[in-house]
Parts: sequence; structure tokens; C-alpha cells
Amino acid sequence: MELPPSIAVFYEALIDSHSFPFVLCGAEGAPLRRSNFRNRYWRPSWDGSDAEHTRSAEVVQPILPTFTFHEGRHSHSTWLAEGGIPEVARRARLGQKMKGIARVYDHVTPLMRRQILQALETRWIGSLVALTPK
Repeated sequence: MELPPSIAVFYEALIDSHSFPFVLCGAEGAPLRRSNFRNRYWRPSWDGSDAEHTRSAEVVQPILPTFTFHEGRHSHSTWLAEGGIPEVARRARLGQKMKGIARVYDHVTPLMRRQILQALETRWIGSLVALTPK
């Protein structure tokens, strides 16, 4: 999947941090099982942690408690829609197929792919600016 430049650098750093072929992998380099990813990375990132339920002494505050991976897909689609991305390109990005005759006639173009990256890059930069103290 193509990523906007400002986000791609994080994945590149993660890939460069180990010699395995997967971005997120276990100690032996195999891909993480879905439940391992959820329990070790996803839930702690969103729900935070407390000293009672973590091996680390560091307490992490929650970002979005109860937020699910599926809700992230909905958000991604919504952001693309707000960015003016055509439905065929949004569906392709999420691994979905168009319904009916649109499946035959609508196709994703290179311009649409560039528009997706630009819309996500703009949203990312806007998010960082919103975090900056004024």
C-alpha cells in the first residue's frame, strides 16, 4: 500500500530496525498473529496502561479507549471522502470491490492514487499543526 511521504518514513525506520521481511513481526521474524498484535500493540496504544497491568513501570495514558481497528478503517474511508477521493479509489484502498456495473466501468487511475497520497499527507500535516502549542 502506498503511504504519504511523512508517514512512510516511520515505516521505513521500523523496517530498517530489523532484518526480517515483515514490518511488525515476532522475535523470530514471523508475522504477528492477529491476537498478538491486538494485545501487545493495538490495545495498549489506544487504551493506555497502568502500573498494575503492565511489566513496565511506565504508565501510559489512553489515547482513544475502546477504539477498534475496524473503526480505523471507517475513519480512513471518511478522511478520503472528505479529501474528495472518488468512491472507486476509496474502495480499492480498503480492499473492497465496487458493486454492480460500476465494478466493470470504474477504475482507479494513477491520478487518483496521487490524490489519495496528497489528501492523507495534508491531513497528517494538519494533525501535527493542531498538536502544536499556540
